[in-house]
Amino acid sequence: MIKIEKIFVAIDFKRSVNAILSYTIWLSRIMECKNICLFHIMEYNLTPPAYLMPYINKEKNKIKGKLKELADRLTVFSLDVGIEVVFGRLIESIREVIKEENSLAIIGFKTYVTRPSTSERILKGLKIPVLVIKGEDFLDINPERIKISKILCPVDFSENSLRAFSLAKDVAIRCNADLLVVHVVPEHKVKGIIEEPEQIKKYVGYLKEEAEEKLLKLDKNLKYEVLSGIPSEEVLKKIKENDLIVVGFKGRSYAESVIIGSVAESVIKNSTKPILLIP
Repeated sequence: MIKIEKIFVAIDFKRSVNAILSYTIWLSRIMECKNICLFHIMEYNLTPPAYLMPYINKEKNKIKGKLKELADRLTVFSLDVGIEVVFGRLIESIREVIKEENSLAIIGFKTYVTRPSTSERILKGLKIPVLVIKGEDFLDINPERIKISKILCPVDFSENSLRAFSLAKDVAIRCNADLLVVHVVPEHKVKGIIEEPEQIKKYVGYLKEEAEEKLLKLDKNLKYEVLSGIPSEEVLKKIKENDLIVVGFKGRSYAESVIIGSVAESVIKNSTKPILLIP
């Protein structure tokens, strides 16, 4: 299990806040980390005129009060909860808040067709593990509602995906959950270099056998599937059967996934289940 010394939780006061805080409590138990920071970013792109600062500071104090109320609700779960409100540009503010190396972030996720959401932009600014909360909203803060019995971990044998696998294995043990590791041979890429159907089938078969050998070297008792096709599409087919997705990413931009290019991005945008991203 990776050592996490502090969990940073992005709060936007929308309907998903109870689910986000419930997962915060759940993850604090899994990671054995009681040090929590609830933060909110008051984003601006242009420097405001001086006459607006009193109003901005008044709003900042209101937000601090709301965060304090949430923090107080978490103290019954034996957590050490701090709060922080930052006024500034989004990515710069994220880096100002999250300074600890051994930390983890939790965010809710919304996506839009015509523009990047705040959630997507936050992900681009983070270089630490991130739990992305997807799925139904909670009526109250209740970590007991979170039932993780099946975990999915796509791997492509890169360093990032192997770190994701290692953590997924630890989380599965802590949750007493089944872990399924999936590797997808990118058949469309094979077709890009070989034209004859019989040779394509033969080469894909060779790559699948090679992947199976690598997976069994990781753990001879591992439950795994080796598939062929477009990796993002094949992984998405497996999501509904699982309660948590653990996936590797490069830690610069969520779209720069190491899982055959686009798997992390597809999972984040299309999953209805929470995703744990590991850089």
